Amino acid sequence: MYNKIMVIYPEIFNGLQIEAFFTKKIEKFEDFKNSLPFKLYIPVQRHTDFIAILNSYAEPSIADAVITDQKNLFIGIKTADCLPALIFDSEKKVIAAVHAGWRGTAKGILKKTIIKMNEVYGCKPENLLIAFGPYIKGCCYEVGEEVVDAMKKENPGEDYIFRVNGKNYIDIGVANLLQAISLGVKRQNIWISDDCTYCKSNEYASYRFHGRQSTRQCGIIRML
Repeated sequence: MYNKIMVIYPEIFNGLQIEAFFTKKIEKFEDFKNSLPFKLYIPVQRHTDFIAILNSYAEPSIADAVITDQKNLFIGIKTADCLPALIFDSEKKVIAAVHAGWRGTAKGILKKTIIKMNEVYGCKPENLLIAFGPYIKGCCYEVGEEVVDAMKKENPGEDYIFRVNGKNYIDIGVANLLQAISLGVKRQNIWISDDCTYCKSNEYASYRFHGRQSTRQCGIIRML
C-alpha cells in the first residue's frame, strides 16, 4: 500500500490492533493522499490548540489534533519540522493524532489533547501509548527570545532550552514529553524517533532547510 514512500512503524504499537506509521518526505502530498485506497482525515492545520472529535469521516476543519474512537477511520497530520504525535489507548480504544510546532507546543496542544481524551472518552493518561515521529531537534532549532518566552508559559523549566554561543535552541520533543509526563503518561510508554528532520533533510521535509518550497511528511493512525 505504501511501497512508493518510506515509512517508519513505531515499535511501541507492535502487536496491537492498530496501524500507525510516520512517512518520510512526500514530494506531492495531495497526489499521495488522493492515491490512497482509503479516506484520510487530515485537519486544516493552523498552529492552533483546536481539537477535532470525529465520529465519522467529515470534511476537514481547522484543528491541530484529531481524536476518534471509530475503527477503520484513518486520521493523520502532516509536518515539515513540527512534531507529529500518534496516541493510542488500548483500554478505551481511542486514537489521536497531534501536530505540535513551537506555537502549538506553547499553547499546550498535546496536553490539551490528552485532557480532552479523558473528558470525552474517559482515557487515563497512564494507559496511553504515544509515538513522536521525526521532527527538528534541539541541535538545529535555533529560535529568538520571543519564542523561548512563549514556550515557557505552558512549558515551565528549561530542560528543553539550550543556549550555545549566545543563541537559543529548543527541543519541542522534550517539551512535549514533559507535557505528557506531567499529566501522568508513563515515560516508558512514549516512543521518540531518533531522526532530526533538519539533519536528515535529504530524507525528510524540513521547512527550516528547504524553505517555503518544502514538501511534507505525515503521521497516520487507525484502529483495526
